[in-house]
Amino acid sequence: MDTKGPDENKELSEKDFIHEEYAKKPAIFWKSLGVVVLASALLWFISFWYTKQMNTFYKESSFLQVSNRQISLFLWQFTDYMRAHVKNKAGYLPGFLYIEKVGLDASTAEDTAVAPPEVLFLYHVWDLLLKPEFSPRPIPQKQFEEFLKETAEWQPGYWPQAPKAYRAWLSNLKKGSDQDLSSTSLDELPQEVRLAFQGWKNYFHEGDAINATEPTYAEMEGFLAVHPHYARSYWSNILNDSYPDYLASFNPPNLQPEALIPRNELAPFLKVAFYNFKESNLEK
Repeated sequence: MDTKGPDENKELSEKDFIHEEYAKKPAIFWKSLGVVVLASALLWFISFWYTKQMNTFYKESSFLQVSNRQISLFLWQFTDYMRAHVKNKAGYLPGFLYIEKVGLDASTAEDTAVAPPEVLFLYHVWDLLLKPEFSPRPIPQKQFEEFLKETAEWQPGYWPQAPKAYRAWLSNLKKGSDQDLSSTSLDELPQEVRLAFQGWKNYFHEGDAINATEPTYAEMEGFLAVHPHYARSYWSNILNDSYPDYLASFNPPNLQPEALIPRNELAPFLKVAFYNFKESNLEK
Protein backbone atom coordinates (compact mmCIF):
# COMPACT_ATOMS: atom_id res chain seq x y z
CA MET A 1 0.00 0.00 0.00
CA ASP A 2 1.43 3.34 -1.01
CA THR A 3 1.21 5.73 1.93
CA LYS A 4 2.94 8.68 0.26
CA GLY A 5 0.92 11.80 -0.26
CA PRO A 6 0.24 13.02 -3.74
CA ASP A 7 2.97 15.68 -3.67
CA GLU A 8 5.73 13.94 -1.67
CA ASN A 9 7.78 12.94 -4.72
CA LYS A 10 7.85 16.40 -6.17
CA GLU A 11 10.98 18.52 -5.89
CA LEU A 12 10.60 21.62 -3.81
CA SER A 13 10.61 24.77 -5.82
CA GLU A 14 12.43 27.94 -4.82
CA LYS A 15 9.25 29.46 -3.44
CA ASP A 16 9.03 26.62 -0.90
CA PHE A 17 12.32 27.57 0.84
CA ILE A 18 12.36 29.94 3.80
CA HIS A 19 14.14 33.12 2.79
CA GLU A 20 16.09 35.23 5.30
CA GLU A 21 16.71 38.64 3.91
CA TYR A 22 19.93 40.33 5.14
CA ALA A 23 20.21 44.01 4.76
CA LYS A 24 22.99 44.85 2.38
CA LYS A 25 24.85 47.80 3.93
CA PRO A 26 28.35 48.11 2.38
CA ALA A 27 29.02 51.31 4.32
CA ILE A 28 29.30 49.34 7.58
CA PHE A 29 31.84 46.95 6.03
CA TRP A 30 34.03 49.76 4.74
CA LYS A 31 33.84 51.62 8.02
CA SER A 32 34.90 48.49 9.92
CA LEU A 33 37.74 47.87 7.51
CA GLY A 34 38.83 51.48 7.87
CA VAL A 35 38.91 51.18 11.66
CA VAL A 36 41.07 48.03 11.43
CA VAL A 37 43.48 49.66 8.96
CA LEU A 38 43.68 52.81 11.07
CA ALA A 39 44.34 50.84 14.25
CA SER A 40 47.06 48.80 12.52
CA ALA A 41 48.69 51.94 11.15
CA LEU A 42 48.57 53.56 14.59
CA LEU A 43 50.21 50.53 16.22
CA TRP A 44 52.90 50.49 13.55
CA PHE A 45 53.57 54.19 14.05
CA ILE A 46 53.81 53.81 17.83
CA SER A 47 56.18 50.86 17.44
CA PHE A 48 58.30 52.76 14.91
CA TRP A 49 58.40 55.86 17.14
CA TYR A 50 59.32 53.84 20.23
CA THR A 51 62.11 52.00 18.42
CA LYS A 52 63.46 55.27 17.06
CA GLN A 53 63.35 56.90 20.49
CA MET A 54 65.13 53.95 22.12
CA ASN A 55 67.82 53.94 19.43
CA THR A 56 68.37 57.65 20.00
CA PHE A 57 68.44 57.11 23.75
CA TYR A 58 71.05 54.37 23.43
CA LYS A 59 73.18 56.48 21.10
CA GLU A 60 73.05 59.54 23.33
CA SER A 61 73.34 57.79 26.70
CA SER A 62 76.95 57.57 27.84
CA PHE A 63 75.77 55.27 30.62
CA LEU A 64 74.68 52.63 28.12
CA GLN A 65 77.39 53.17 25.53
CA VAL A 66 79.89 50.70 26.94
CA SER A 67 81.59 48.33 24.54
CA ASN A 68 82.43 44.72 25.25
CA ARG A 69 86.09 45.71 25.04
CA GLN A 70 85.67 48.33 27.74
CA ILE A 71 83.67 46.16 30.10
CA SER A 72 86.12 43.28 29.66
CA LEU A 73 88.75 45.32 31.54
CA PHE A 74 86.34 45.79 34.43
CA LEU A 75 85.47 42.08 34.49
CA TRP A 76 89.07 40.99 35.03
CA GLN A 77 88.87 42.66 38.45
CA PHE A 78 85.17 42.10 39.19
CA THR A 79 85.21 38.43 38.27
CA ASP A 80 81.91 37.75 40.07
CA TYR A 81 80.18 39.44 37.13
CA MET A 82 81.84 37.40 34.38
CA ARG A 83 79.36 35.47 32.30
CA ALA A 84 81.11 32.27 33.34
CA HIS A 85 80.28 32.92 37.00
CA VAL A 86 76.67 34.15 36.97
CA LYS A 87 73.80 31.69 37.35
CA ASN A 88 71.46 33.11 34.71
CA LYS A 89 73.48 33.40 31.51
CA ALA A 90 70.56 33.92 29.12
CA GLY A 91 70.88 37.35 27.53
CA TYR A 92 73.72 38.30 29.87
CA LEU A 93 76.87 39.63 28.19
CA PRO A 94 76.25 37.58 25.03
CA GLY A 95 79.55 38.75 23.56
CA PHE A 96 81.46 36.77 26.16
CA LEU A 97 82.36 33.08 26.06
CA TYR A 98 82.24 30.70 28.99
CA ILE A 99 82.32 27.13 27.63
CA GLU A 100 85.25 26.74 25.25
CA LYS A 101 87.08 29.62 26.96
CA VAL A 102 86.48 32.32 29.54
CA GLY A 103 86.64 35.76 28.04
CA LEU A 104 85.53 37.97 25.21
CA ASP A 105 84.62 36.77 21.74
CA ALA A 106 87.05 38.97 19.83
CA SER A 107 84.64 39.43 16.93
CA THR A 108 82.19 41.23 19.26
CA ALA A 109 84.74 43.48 20.98
CA GLU A 110 83.33 46.72 19.58
CA ASP A 111 79.67 45.77 20.13
CA THR A 112 77.72 47.48 22.88
CA ALA A 113 77.79 45.42 26.06
CA VAL A 114 74.44 43.91 27.03
CA ALA A 115 74.31 43.86 30.82
CA PRO A 116 71.91 44.78 33.65
CA PRO A 117 71.95 48.41 34.84
CA GLU A 118 73.61 47.47 38.12
CA VAL A 119 76.57 45.93 36.27
CA LEU A 120 76.90 48.97 34.01
CA PHE A 121 76.74 51.18 37.09
CA LEU A 122 79.56 49.21 38.72
CA TYR A 123 81.57 49.49 35.52
CA HIS A 124 81.27 53.28 35.60
CA VAL A 125 82.25 53.40 39.28
CA TRP A 126 85.29 51.26 38.50
CA ASP A 127 86.15 53.39 35.47
CA LEU A 128 85.94 56.59 37.48
CA LEU A 129 87.52 55.55 40.78
CA LEU A 130 89.55 52.37 40.46
CA LYS A 131 90.86 52.22 36.92
CA PRO A 132 93.19 55.20 37.50
CA GLU A 133 94.61 53.46 40.59
CA PHE A 134 96.25 50.73 38.54
CA SER A 135 99.37 49.19 40.11
CA PRO A 136 101.81 48.57 37.24
CA ARG A 137 103.85 45.38 37.31
CA PRO A 138 106.45 43.80 35.02
CA ILE A 139 105.25 42.46 31.66
CA PRO A 140 107.41 39.48 30.65
CA GLN A 141 107.39 39.26 26.87
CA LYS A 142 106.76 35.50 26.72
CA GLN A 143 103.68 35.91 28.89
CA PHE A 144 102.58 38.87 26.82
CA GLU A 145 102.79 36.79 23.65
CA GLU A 146 100.68 34.09 25.33
CA PHE A 147 98.21 36.77 26.38
CA LEU A 148 97.83 38.03 22.80
CA LYS A 149 97.13 34.51 21.55
CA GLU A 150 94.44 33.89 24.16
CA THR A 151 92.85 37.35 24.07
CA ALA A 152 92.73 38.09 20.36
CA GLU A 153 90.69 41.26 20.90
CA TRP A 154 93.95 43.07 21.68
CA GLN A 155 95.51 42.09 18.40
CA PRO A 156 95.33 44.94 15.88
CA GLY A 157 93.28 42.80 13.51
CA TYR A 158 90.41 42.79 16.04
CA TRP A 159 90.98 46.35 17.26
CA PRO A 160 90.14 48.88 14.53
CA GLN A 161 90.98 51.82 16.82
CA ALA A 162 94.34 50.41 17.89
CA PRO A 163 96.92 53.23 17.96
CA LYS A 164 99.32 53.27 15.03
CA ALA A 165 102.27 53.25 17.42
CA TYR A 166 100.96 50.05 19.02
CA ARG A 167 100.55 48.40 15.62
CA ALA A 168 104.06 49.36 14.59
CA TRP A 169 105.56 48.29 17.92
CA LEU A 170 103.92 44.86 17.74
CA SER A 171 105.02 44.29 14.16
CA ASN A 172 108.62 45.07 15.14
CA LEU A 173 108.59 43.05 18.36
CA LYS A 174 111.02 40.15 18.09
CA LYS A 175 109.35 37.04 19.42
CA GLY A 176 110.92 34.71 21.93
CA SER A 177 112.59 37.29 24.14
CA ASP A 178 111.84 37.38 27.86
CA GLN A 179 112.46 41.06 28.33
CA ASP A 180 110.25 43.18 30.56
CA LEU A 181 107.93 45.24 28.34
CA SER A 182 106.61 47.48 31.11
CA SER A 183 109.12 50.23 30.29
CA THR A 184 107.66 50.55 26.78
CA SER A 185 106.04 53.93 26.15
CA LEU A 186 102.29 54.27 26.62
CA ASP A 187 101.95 55.21 22.96
CA GLU A 188 103.41 51.88 21.92
CA LEU A 189 101.87 49.79 24.70
CA PRO A 190 98.63 51.54 25.71
CA GLN A 191 97.29 51.51 29.25
CA GLU A 192 94.22 49.49 28.20
CA VAL A 193 96.45 46.67 26.97
CA ARG A 194 98.46 46.74 30.20
CA LEU A 195 95.25 46.53 32.23
CA ALA A 196 94.02 43.64 30.10
CA PHE A 197 97.33 41.78 30.39
CA GLN A 198 97.47 42.14 34.15
CA GLY A 199 93.82 41.14 34.53
CA TRP A 200 94.36 38.09 32.34
CA LYS A 201 97.46 37.13 34.33
CA ASN A 202 95.63 37.61 37.64
CA TYR A 203 92.75 35.41 36.52
CA PHE A 204 94.56 32.57 34.78
CA HIS A 205 97.95 32.47 36.54
CA GLU A 206 97.53 34.01 39.98
CA GLY A 207 94.02 33.09 41.06
CA ASP A 208 95.05 30.79 43.89
CA ALA A 209 97.52 33.31 45.28
CA ILE A 210 94.92 36.09 45.13
CA ASN A 211 92.29 33.95 46.85
CA ALA A 212 94.77 33.14 49.61
CA THR A 213 95.55 36.82 50.23
CA GLU A 214 95.17 37.74 53.91
CA PRO A 215 96.31 41.31 54.53
CA THR A 216 96.92 42.64 58.00
CA TYR A 217 95.39 45.89 59.15
CA ALA A 218 98.78 47.57 58.83
CA GLU A 219 99.17 46.33 55.25
CA MET A 220 95.68 47.48 54.35
CA GLU A 221 96.37 50.88 55.87
CA GLY A 222 99.42 51.22 53.63
CA PHE A 223 97.40 50.12 50.60
CA LEU A 224 94.56 52.58 51.26
CA ALA A 225 97.03 55.42 51.71
CA VAL A 226 98.01 54.93 48.05
CA HIS A 227 94.62 53.74 46.77
CA PRO A 228 92.04 55.67 48.82
CA HIS A 229 89.07 54.84 46.58
CA TYR A 230 88.96 51.29 47.94
CA ALA A 231 87.95 52.58 51.38
CA ARG A 232 84.68 51.43 52.90
CA SER A 233 83.14 54.89 52.65
CA TYR A 234 83.03 54.55 48.85
CA TRP A 235 81.60 51.04 48.79
CA SER A 236 79.42 50.41 51.84
CA ASN A 237 76.19 51.35 50.06
CA ILE A 238 77.14 49.76 46.74
CA LEU A 239 78.10 46.45 48.37
CA ASN A 240 75.36 46.45 50.97
CA ASP A 241 73.79 43.27 49.58
CA SER A 242 76.81 41.37 48.28
CA TYR A 243 79.51 42.27 50.83
CA PRO A 244 77.83 44.12 53.73
CA ASP A 245 80.90 43.70 55.97
CA TYR A 246 83.33 45.20 53.47
CA LEU A 247 86.25 46.52 55.58
CA ALA A 248 83.77 47.00 58.43
CA SER A 249 86.37 46.53 61.16
CA PHE A 250 88.96 48.80 59.56
CA ASN A 251 89.11 51.65 62.05
CA PRO A 252 92.62 53.18 62.00
CA PRO A 253 92.67 54.70 65.52
CA ASN A 254 91.90 51.31 67.06
CA LEU A 255 93.79 48.95 64.78
CA GLN A 256 95.77 45.93 65.84
CA PRO A 257 98.41 46.33 63.12
CA GLU A 258 99.50 42.71 62.81
CA ALA A 259 96.02 41.18 63.06
CA LEU A 260 94.51 39.75 59.89
CA ILE A 261 91.44 41.38 58.41
CA PRO A 262 88.48 38.92 58.48
CA ARG A 263 88.01 37.23 55.12
CA ASN A 264 84.33 38.21 54.93
CA GLU A 265 85.45 41.86 54.79
CA LEU A 266 87.55 41.34 51.67
CA ALA A 267 85.61 41.56 48.42
CA PRO A 268 87.27 39.82 45.43
CA PHE A 269 88.03 43.08 43.62
CA LEU A 270 89.81 44.38 46.73
CA LYS A 271 91.91 41.21 46.93
CA VAL A 272 92.94 41.62 43.30
CA ALA A 273 93.96 45.24 43.82
CA PHE A 274 95.80 44.53 47.07
CA TYR A 275 97.65 41.59 45.53
CA ASN A 276 98.81 43.67 42.57
CA PHE A 277 99.84 46.50 44.89
CA LYS A 278 101.88 44.14 47.05
CA GLU A 279 103.48 42.37 44.08
CA SER A 280 104.22 45.69 42.42
CA ASN A 281 106.23 46.78 45.45
CA LEU A 282 108.03 43.43 45.66
CA GLU A 283 108.89 43.38 41.96
CA LYS A 284 110.45 46.85 41.87
